[in-house]
Amino acid sequence: MASRRRPLRALVLTLGAVWAVTSCGLVDGILDEDEDGDEAPVQTGAGLTPGGTNAAAGPYAPSGSGGSAMATGGGGGEGGNAGFSGGGAGGAGSLPPAAGQNAGLPAGQSLNQNRLACDSAQCRAVGGSCEGDTCFIECDEDSVECNEEPLECPDGASCVVDCVDEDSCLDEIICPNDGNCVVNCSEAGTCDQLIDCGGSVNCEVNCDEDDSCQGGFAVIADQAALTLVCRGEASCSGDNIECGPAGCAINCSGQDSCDSDMLLEGRVATLACDGTRSCSGAADCSQTQEGCQIDCRGADSCLNNMTCGTVGSVPQCAISCLGPRSCGSNVTCEADTCTLRCDNDSCLGDVLCEQGTDTCSISCDDDSCANDVTCEASDACNIDCDGNDSCQGPVRCEPQNGNCLVLCGGDNACESVDCVADNGECDIECVGEDSCPNGTTCDAEAERNDCDQDAD
Repeated sequence: MASRRRPLRALVLTLGAVWAVTSCGLVDGILDEDEDGDEAPVQTGAGLTPGGTNAAAGPYAPSGSGGSAMATGGGGGEGGNAGFSGGGAGGAGSLPPAAGQNAGLPAGQSLNQNRLACDSAQCRAVGGSCEGDTCFIECDEDSVECNEEPLECPDGASCVVDCVDEDSCLDEIICPNDGNCVVNCSEAGTCDQLIDCGGSVNCEVNCDEDDSCQGGFAVIADQAALTLVCRGEASCSGDNIECGPAGCAINCSGQDSCDSDMLLEGRVATLACDGTRSCSGAADCSQTQEGCQIDCRGADSCLNNMTCGTVGSVPQCAISCLGPRSCGSNVTCEADTCTLRCDNDSCLGDVLCEQGTDTCSISCDDDSCANDVTCEASDACNIDCDGNDSCQGPVRCEPQNGNCLVLCGGDNACESVDCVADNGECDIECVGEDSCPNGTTCDAEAERNDCDQDAD
């Protein structure tokens, strides 16, 4: 066991030192676009923020075979800090973050300013050893703790749990109060029970191997900022996943990964469904303070409803269905600002910006948006059916107090367009060949371009 632990610790120490020097941590925002017009990822490959901000690595952090890029404060730890990078302010335990101190951090990260220290006796009692303020625990096939009995990480320290054998970590894992927690499910059949992060500040769960994190797998985030990475094929296929008030970053890059429903909420939340047939359950993002982003880039990903604002307000929400045949059901949004993007024969159900939305932008490229496309935003509706054979169902634009712009630029785009803007403008352009074959209707203060065009 010791020979397996030393290379892992050396790798973690090296990564922690490199990232502590080089990482930038923050990004421009969840809805930024790059120079080519493609939507930028929510966060870059930065797993650490400068100066030891106690941040869990988000879904776009560099991939690796175990170990963590999570950073901790740990101002009270003894000696070095293995696997973590520390600079915390050394306050008393369990102090809640000051209002707004996490603002702008990438999803899945939260500042930890608790004073942490690893108690050697407590750590040894659960089969681990201290390095700095962190208790490292290996769970192999012969371990009693974590296989036959729940594993409880010592409170007041950070904790790293490595599941090093197939079919290990078969019992509940309870993360430490006040510290940060990393659980590496690196072998097939590992982590098939609950991981309770409820008392931690940051929680990172890596389901790297095929068929890991299945069966009774679930994560309780509660107060912890959650990072969940599902790289293995058919990984993360247990109970529903719910983020807590600190927010979350979930990455489902494995084929057939993440088949459960997800409730994304908290400060900021992101979901990346990059694997083929990933995220086959429903996902909703509600009650976030800074916004939410759902990216469905894998082929046949996100086959159930993808929604924002179903159970609470959202300042800004972006749902991108860019993988072939992604978003096989409805895509709906109610937020201050909604941005919905569909391409590559995606968005097979209805696409809707609901009442309660201020500003809505809907983009449908080639062969996308097969059913109704509707905007009911209060201030502005912009619908762009620029792809060939896009918007094959009715397009309805009904801003309550603002303007409506509908562009049918693709060939055979927009079966029909209906616009009602009692206090604004309807501007419809049917410029693609054979676009708007069933005509357009407008009822607005001002009507422009192809309003009230007759059917072919």
